[in-house]
Amino acid sequence: MSETLRTVDVHSLSAHPATADLKPLPLPPLEQTLAQYATALSAVLDDDERAHASRVIEDFSQSKGPLLDATLRDRATTREHEGTNWLHDEWYEGYLAVRGPLQLSTNVGFQLAPLGGEATGTQRAAAAIQRIATVHLQAAGDALPEDVDARGNRITLNQWFVFNGGLRHPRPEIDEVAICTKINAHREIGVFVDGRLYALPISDAEGNITPREYLAANLDTVLAAARTSSPDQADFNAAALSGDVSELTELIERNPRTYQRLADLLFTVDLINTAGRDDAALLADLAFRPRGAWVYKPLSYQLGLDSDWTAVHVEHTCQDGGTLVTAVSRMQDAQVQESSTLSKHAAEELRWDLDHTPNTPATPYTVELHTIDIPPTDLPFKFSRDASAQLTMTIAQQLTYGRVRAVYEAVDMREYRAGRTECLRALTPEAVAFARALVAGTATREQLVAAADAHRGWVKRCKSGNGIDRHIQMLEHLDAHETDAFFRDPVVTAARKDFLSTTSVGSANQIVRYAFAPTLPEGFGIAYTPHATATEYCVSYNTDTAEKPQEFLANLARASELLWQFCGELDG
Repeated sequence: MSETLRTVDVHSLSAHPATADLKPLPLPPLEQTLAQYATALSAVLDDDERAHASRVIEDFSQSKGPLLDATLRDRATTREHEGTNWLHDEWYEGYLAVRGPLQLSTNVGFQLAPLGGEATGTQRAAAAIQRIATVHLQAAGDALPEDVDARGNRITLNQWFVFNGGLRHPRPEIDEVAICTKINAHREIGVFVDGRLYALPISDAEGNITPREYLAANLDTVLAAARTSSPDQADFNAAALSGDVSELTELIERNPRTYQRLADLLFTVDLINTAGRDDAALLADLAFRPRGAWVYKPLSYQLGLDSDWTAVHVEHTCQDGGTLVTAVSRMQDAQVQESSTLSKHAAEELRWDLDHTPNTPATPYTVELHTIDIPPTDLPFKFSRDASAQLTMTIAQQLTYGRVRAVYEAVDMREYRAGRTECLRALTPEAVAFARALVAGTATREQLVAAADAHRGWVKRCKSGNGIDRHIQMLEHLDAHETDAFFRDPVVTAARKDFLSTTSVGSANQIVRYAFAPTLPEGFGIAYTPHATATEYCVSYNTDTAEKPQEFLANLARASELLWQFCGELDG
């Protein structure tokens, strides 16, 4: 590795100094966490299972639980003094320990709102790349603006270092993070075309960006070069898609200069033609079958040459969707400072010296989009769009399977020191009771109010640092070599086995939709987006293993119809 790339393990990822003074992440009382977890469990268990789970939880609360919790609180005190939080290192470790193909596990494909003013072609791509580069070069030049949320809270800057390039570096047991320390001067980007990767300059000695006309000419050069490349050459990113650490290690050791160049790239862009594929198909390919993304790089953009398609493949270890929303917003507003010295540049292809063609895994994942209208409704109580979307998915589970299973919903926690996300357990007992009653035709106003209130209560608990999942996650980590039933019993862990992994980043102003692999083979990954009079559900699943996918998807519409018909009867 050169001096520009610093490879670190999880224990060496320090907090951003500008936001190390944010409020510490609270660690809720153990008794409170266990009580709330028992409530979450009650939503997915029958009476006999609840009784069994209660005994296991009670035993844990009287034996190993307090010992593990005391160790965790000591760790929290130490981490607070270090400027981080009590799950900082373990959060990274949870991602970096994942073995196998990242695009089929933790990575995410995001469709973005279009950037650049041109309708098609390399002129439009060049304009978009300039806007993207402006934000990345801010990170490289240590010129990040202060970040605040919608309520005016300052937000951690921990996630922004990945905008300076670098990558996730494969290691035998647990990967490391390669941090790029190059400044904003003389930077390059990578441009993928049909699986080939070409390096192009993006900034001059002062960090100013390649002029648009020259950048477009450079892209034309790349496109022409790709057309003349050998058709039997393996795609540049094929080894990364395999997820085979030993194969990747051998490749890196055999090609140190190419790997260094790859790591130093500020970001990559895949230029594609989109004709014949709709947004769902494009998103599925981007997330699960990318030809133009080294999936260990933090951000690999994709731009349509014949459309306004704009997207990015994200390696999830060090960043979350909320930070990407902010980055795209800044790209939309970017004031591009063009260089007066950079000109058209001969594209340089980056190639691996390979002794065999890497194997790529089967990818039986698909994406479906379902936009469901919401009729105008004026309810006499608070019922958020987020709560209604989650309740719709609960009703759809009940309609499809005659039962419900655990649901994960991410909650942004970046207002805390080195904060990431907490899990909102959207499948509350109140939501389940309402869903069952609605399907049976016996639902009441009081049941709907209770479900809405329960969801709102979870939001408040998570945002105040009183969620339960991260607390339990850390207790389990501390018990990693033991076999306590609280962490191992399939009944007791049922509320943490996510049949639906769900999340929303709000409007489609920056992120239009996104796709990610479900956490269980039989389950679904669902990104939902509220629009003025509709909600879009972007649903990802494994076509070989998902349980009744077409019935479940059809029942999303039926569930929404039942819910809003019921609400309409309460209108006013």
